[in-house]
Amino acid sequence: MIPISEEIKDQILGNLVRAVELLSGCPAIAELMPEVRMNIAFCLPNATSLGDVAAIPGRITAYKKELIAYRYPAFGASDHLARALLEVQKNDPSIRAAINFKYTPELHEWLESFAKREKLTLVCVDRTEEPEEIKSIDGASMPWKIQKAIELADNNIPDITCETEAPGKEPLFKLFGKTATDIAKKLIKIANAWVNRR
Repeated sequence: MIPISEEIKDQILGNLVRAVELLSGCPAIAELMPEVRMNIAFCLPNATSLGDVAAIPGRITAYKKELIAYRYPAFGASDHLARALLEVQKNDPSIRAAINFKYTPELHEWLESFAKREKLTLVCVDRTEEPEEIKSIDGASMPWKIQKAIELADNNIPDITCETEAPGKEPLFKLFGKTATDIAKKLIKIANAWVNRR
Protein backbone atom coordinates (compact mmCIF):
# COMPACT_ATOMS: atom_id res chain seq x y z
CA MET A 1 0.00 0.00 0.00
CA ILE A 2 1.33 3.45 -0.90
CA PRO A 3 2.04 5.90 1.97
CA ILE A 4 -0.66 8.58 2.03
CA SER A 5 -2.17 10.96 4.57
CA GLU A 6 -5.20 10.03 6.65
CA GLU A 7 -6.83 13.23 5.38
CA ILE A 8 -6.75 11.96 1.77
CA LYS A 9 -8.15 8.61 2.88
CA ASP A 10 -10.95 10.35 4.79
CA GLN A 11 -11.79 12.45 1.73
CA ILE A 12 -12.11 9.31 -0.37
CA LEU A 13 -14.30 7.55 2.20
CA GLY A 14 -16.44 10.67 2.59
CA ASN A 15 -16.86 10.97 -1.16
CA LEU A 16 -18.04 7.35 -1.28
CA VAL A 17 -20.56 7.98 1.52
CA ARG A 18 -21.92 10.96 -0.42
CA ALA A 19 -22.05 8.91 -3.63
CA VAL A 20 -24.12 6.19 -1.92
CA GLU A 21 -26.45 8.91 -0.57
CA LEU A 22 -26.92 10.26 -4.09
CA LEU A 23 -27.60 6.79 -5.51
CA SER A 24 -30.02 6.01 -2.67
CA GLY A 25 -32.02 9.13 -3.52
CA CYS A 26 -32.73 7.81 -7.03
CA PRO A 27 -35.35 4.99 -7.14
CA ALA A 28 -34.51 4.37 -10.82
CA ILE A 29 -31.08 3.00 -9.83
CA ALA A 30 -32.80 -0.18 -8.62
CA GLU A 31 -33.67 -0.89 -12.28
CA LEU A 32 -29.92 -1.22 -12.97
CA MET A 33 -29.15 -3.61 -10.10
CA PRO A 34 -27.29 -6.71 -11.35
CA GLU A 35 -27.77 -10.21 -9.93
CA VAL A 36 -24.33 -9.95 -8.29
CA ARG A 37 -25.41 -6.63 -6.73
CA MET A 38 -23.70 -3.29 -7.19
CA ASN A 39 -20.53 -1.76 -5.82
CA ILE A 40 -18.82 1.57 -6.19
CA ALA A 41 -15.07 2.01 -5.71
CA PHE A 42 -12.70 4.97 -5.39
CA CYS A 43 -8.94 4.55 -5.18
CA LEU A 44 -6.02 6.49 -3.76
CA PRO A 45 -3.88 8.48 -6.21
CA ASN A 46 -1.51 6.14 -8.09
CA ALA A 47 -3.07 3.05 -6.52
CA THR A 48 -1.07 -0.18 -6.84
CA SER A 49 -2.78 -2.71 -4.53
CA LEU A 50 -6.28 -3.84 -3.55
CA GLY A 51 -5.77 -2.10 -0.20
CA ASP A 52 -5.48 1.24 -2.02
CA VAL A 53 -9.08 0.96 -3.24
CA ALA A 54 -12.08 1.80 -1.06
CA ALA A 55 -15.54 0.35 -1.72
CA ILE A 56 -18.69 -0.82 0.09
CA PRO A 57 -18.17 -4.04 2.10
CA GLY A 58 -20.84 -6.57 1.10
CA ARG A 59 -21.81 -4.42 -1.90
CA ILE A 60 -25.07 -2.49 -2.42
CA THR A 61 -28.42 -4.20 -2.91
CA ALA A 62 -32.00 -3.05 -3.50
CA TYR A 63 -35.32 -3.85 -1.84
CA LYS A 64 -38.52 -2.44 -3.35
CA LYS A 65 -36.52 0.20 -5.27
CA GLU A 66 -34.66 1.27 -2.13
CA LEU A 67 -30.88 0.93 -2.20
CA ILE A 68 -29.28 -0.66 0.86
CA ALA A 69 -25.61 -0.45 1.81
CA TYR A 70 -25.04 -2.50 4.95
CA ARG A 71 -21.73 -0.92 5.95
CA TYR A 72 -19.70 2.24 5.52
CA PRO A 73 -17.03 2.22 2.80
CA ALA A 74 -13.63 0.76 3.64
CA PHE A 75 -10.29 0.24 1.95
CA GLY A 76 -9.72 -3.29 0.69
CA ALA A 77 -13.46 -4.02 0.48
CA SER A 78 -13.57 -4.76 -3.25
CA ASP A 79 -11.91 -7.32 -5.47
CA HIS A 80 -13.57 -7.11 -8.90
CA LEU A 81 -13.84 -3.33 -9.24
CA ALA A 82 -10.54 -2.82 -7.44
CA ARG A 83 -8.69 -4.98 -9.95
CA ALA A 84 -10.34 -3.07 -12.80
CA LEU A 85 -9.32 0.27 -11.31
CA LEU A 86 -5.75 -0.85 -10.67
CA GLU A 87 -5.45 -1.76 -14.34
CA VAL A 88 -6.97 1.57 -15.36
CA GLN A 89 -4.52 3.40 -13.08
CA LYS A 90 -1.60 2.04 -15.13
CA ASN A 91 -3.01 3.85 -18.16
CA ASP A 92 -4.67 6.99 -16.75
CA PRO A 93 -4.11 7.90 -13.07
CA SER A 94 -6.84 10.56 -13.23
CA ILE A 95 -9.55 7.86 -13.51
CA ARG A 96 -9.97 6.68 -9.92
CA ALA A 97 -13.59 5.55 -9.54
CA ALA A 98 -15.81 2.80 -10.94
CA ILE A 99 -19.29 1.37 -10.47
CA ASN A 100 -20.88 -1.75 -11.96
CA PHE A 101 -24.46 -2.08 -13.16
CA LYS A 102 -26.80 -4.52 -14.89
CA TYR A 103 -26.34 -5.63 -18.49
CA THR A 104 -29.16 -6.64 -20.81
CA PRO A 105 -29.15 -6.60 -24.63
CA GLU A 106 -32.02 -4.07 -24.60
CA LEU A 107 -30.17 -1.77 -22.19
CA HIS A 108 -27.01 -2.13 -24.28
CA GLU A 109 -28.79 -1.07 -27.47
CA TRP A 110 -30.42 1.91 -25.74
CA LEU A 111 -27.20 2.89 -23.94
CA GLU A 112 -25.28 3.08 -27.22
CA SER A 113 -27.63 5.84 -28.41
CA PHE A 114 -27.63 7.56 -25.02
CA ALA A 115 -23.81 7.51 -24.88
CA LYS A 116 -23.56 9.16 -28.30
CA ARG A 117 -25.97 11.92 -27.25
CA GLU A 118 -24.10 12.49 -23.98
CA LYS A 119 -20.66 12.22 -25.62
CA LEU A 120 -19.72 9.20 -23.50
CA THR A 121 -17.45 6.46 -24.84
CA LEU A 122 -18.97 2.97 -24.64
CA VAL A 123 -17.12 -0.16 -25.72
CA CYS A 124 -18.00 -3.85 -25.45
CA VAL A 125 -15.39 -6.56 -24.95
CA ASP A 126 -16.16 -9.90 -26.57
CA ARG A 127 -15.15 -12.55 -24.01
CA THR A 128 -15.00 -15.20 -26.75
CA GLU A 129 -11.85 -13.45 -28.02
CA GLU A 130 -10.07 -14.00 -24.69
CA PRO A 131 -7.04 -16.26 -25.31
CA GLU A 132 -7.15 -19.68 -23.64
CA GLU A 133 -3.83 -19.04 -21.91
CA ILE A 134 -5.37 -15.95 -20.25
CA LYS A 135 -8.54 -17.80 -19.20
CA SER A 136 -6.48 -20.52 -17.55
CA ILE A 137 -4.61 -18.10 -15.23
CA ASP A 138 -6.50 -16.92 -12.15
CA GLY A 139 -6.80 -13.12 -12.15
CA ALA A 140 -5.45 -12.66 -15.69
CA SER A 141 -8.83 -11.92 -17.29
CA MET A 142 -9.27 -8.45 -15.79
CA PRO A 143 -6.04 -6.96 -17.20
CA TRP A 144 -6.90 -8.47 -20.59
CA LYS A 145 -10.47 -7.06 -20.51
CA ILE A 146 -9.34 -3.56 -19.50
CA GLN A 147 -6.56 -3.45 -22.08
CA LYS A 148 -8.98 -4.70 -24.75
CA ALA A 149 -11.49 -1.99 -23.77
CA ILE A 150 -8.76 0.67 -24.00
CA GLU A 151 -7.81 -0.57 -27.47
CA LEU A 152 -11.45 -0.37 -28.57
CA ALA A 153 -11.61 3.21 -27.24
CA ASP A 154 -8.64 4.35 -29.37
CA ASN A 155 -6.18 3.92 -26.49
CA ASN A 156 -8.27 5.94 -24.03
CA ILE A 157 -10.11 4.87 -20.91
CA PRO A 158 -13.76 4.46 -21.99
CA ASP A 159 -16.50 5.98 -19.85
CA ILE A 160 -18.50 2.75 -19.98
CA THR A 161 -17.41 -0.81 -20.67
CA CYS A 162 -19.40 -3.99 -21.06
CA GLU A 163 -18.44 -7.55 -21.71
CA THR A 164 -20.29 -10.41 -23.30
CA GLU A 165 -21.35 -13.43 -21.28
CA ALA A 166 -18.82 -16.03 -20.18
CA PRO A 167 -19.38 -19.40 -18.44
CA GLY A 168 -20.35 -18.70 -14.84
CA LYS A 169 -19.97 -14.92 -15.31
CA GLU A 170 -22.80 -12.38 -15.37
CA PRO A 171 -22.28 -9.77 -18.10
CA LEU A 172 -21.99 -6.29 -16.57
CA PHE A 173 -21.50 -2.66 -17.43
CA LYS A 174 -18.79 -0.66 -15.66
CA LEU A 175 -18.82 3.12 -15.52
CA PHE A 176 -15.53 4.92 -14.86
CA GLY A 177 -14.77 8.45 -13.70
CA LYS A 178 -12.63 10.73 -11.57
CA THR A 179 -14.53 10.48 -8.24
CA ALA A 180 -17.29 8.39 -6.69
CA THR A 181 -19.75 11.29 -6.74
CA ASP A 182 -18.86 11.95 -10.39
CA ILE A 183 -19.86 8.45 -11.48
CA ALA A 184 -22.87 8.35 -9.14
CA LYS A 185 -24.28 11.46 -10.86
CA LYS A 186 -23.62 9.96 -14.30
CA LEU A 187 -25.32 6.69 -13.37
CA ILE A 188 -28.33 8.56 -11.93
CA LYS A 189 -28.68 10.38 -15.25
CA ILE A 190 -28.48 7.06 -17.11
CA ALA A 191 -31.00 5.38 -14.78
CA ASN A 192 -33.57 8.20 -14.97
CA ALA A 193 -33.28 8.37 -18.75
CA TRP A 194 -33.63 4.58 -18.99
CA VAL A 195 -36.82 4.33 -16.92
CA ASN A 196 -38.37 7.33 -18.71
CA ARG A 197 -37.34 6.22 -22.23
CA ARG A 198 -40.93 5.58 -23.33
